[in-house]
Amino acid sequence: MQKQTDVLIIGGGFGGVAAAQKLSKKGVSVTLVDRKNYFEVTFAVLRNVAAPKTLGNTPRKRYRDFIDGTFIQGSIKSMNDKEVKLDNGESIRFKRAIISSGSRYPTLSLAKSNAAFDYTERNQEIVANHTLLASAKSVLVIGGGTVGVEFAGEIASAFPDKDITLAHSTDTLLDHMKPKAQRKALEQLTARKVKVKFNRRFTKDGNVYRCSKSNESLQVDIAYTCVGMVPNTEFLNAELSDVLDNKGLVKVDPFMNVVGYDNLYALGDCADLDNHKHGYIASVQGTMLADLLLKSAKGKKGSAYKTPPFAIITPTGTDSGVAQMPFGVTTMKFFVNMKQKDMGISNMYKIYGSEPNKLI
Repeated sequence: MQKQTDVLIIGGGFGGVAAAQKLSKKGVSVTLVDRKNYFEVTFAVLRNVAAPKTLGNTPRKRYRDFIDGTFIQGSIKSMNDKEVKLDNGESIRFKRAIISSGSRYPTLSLAKSNAAFDYTERNQEIVANHTLLASAKSVLVIGGGTVGVEFAGEIASAFPDKDITLAHSTDTLLDHMKPKAQRKALEQLTARKVKVKFNRRFTKDGNVYRCSKSNESLQVDIAYTCVGMVPNTEFLNAELSDVLDNKGLVKVDPFMNVVGYDNLYALGDCADLDNHKHGYIASVQGTMLADLLLKSAKGKKGSAYKTPPFAIITPTGTDSGVAQMPFGVTTMKFFVNMKQKDMGISNMYKIYGSEPNKLI
C-alpha cells in the first residue's frame, strides 16, 4: 500500500513536532511518522523515574491527541529522495522530507525507550524502573554530563538515604558548561551527599564495577550508564549512506538542506547542524525550517540558521540547580525554576499549541 504527502516528517521529537504543527496550521499536507505513538518531553523522564507521582504521565501525550497533521505509527526500513518504506511493507511518497529521527542512549533505555512504543506501555515502563530504583540501597551513576548530573540529583532528592556515587571520566562535571556552573553543580550534589568521583571509567566486571584507570572496584545494587548518545540514522544506510558523516549524523547546510538533495532536510540530534543538542534548540530549528519551507513555496529565500540565545538549566534535584544564561551563570531560583518547576513540560507543549495531560 502506498500513501502520499507533501511533507513527510520522520520522527516526532521536539524538532519534528514543531515543524509539523507550524506547517499543518498553514494548510500544508504533513505526515508525521514515528515508531512510538506518543510524544515525550525527554528531559523530564529522569524525575519521572525517580519520583513518578510528582509528574505522573504529564511528560507524555499521544500524537493523535494534539498533532494537526496526519500521524502514522511505524518504523522506517529504508529511504530515498522520493519515498520511505516502513517495516510493515507500506510506503509513503513525498515531495519533501524532514529527517528528525533524534537519538538514543544504548546504555540507558529508560531515558528514551527502545521497547515501549505504546503510550500505556511507556507509562508502565517508567513505574517499573522506579520500582527497581526504589529497592536499591546503593546506586552508581556513570557519566557526569547533563544526564548523569540531573539523574544523580533527582535520585538524591527522592531518596536522601541512598548511597549514591556519580563517576565521571574527566576532572569536571558538565564539561560543556562554564567553570562556575561546574563548581556549583558539584557543590550542590555534594550537599546532597552524592559521592562524586572524577577521572574514573567504570565498567561491569562480574558482580562489581571496576575502574580501568584506578582499578578501584565498586559493588552496588543498581548502576546507570549515562554516556554515549547515538543518532537514529541507520535507516539511511541502504540508499542514502552518502548523507551521513563518520558519526552517523546527517550532513546539512546552514538552511537545514541535506547536502546533495534539494528536497531533503534534517534537524535536531540526528543532524550535524548544531553542536548544542537540546530539546528547546530542536524545537526552534523545527519552527525555523517550517518558515523556510513556507517562504520557499512563495519563491522567497529565508535566513540561514544560527544558534539562538539559549539557557542551559541543569537541576541537581527538586530544589537546587544551576542556570547558564546568555548573561552569565546563576543559581537563582527564578532562573532555575524555568526548567525545574515541572521540568519544562508546560513550556514545551505550549510551543506546540497544546497543554500536558492532566496530572492524575
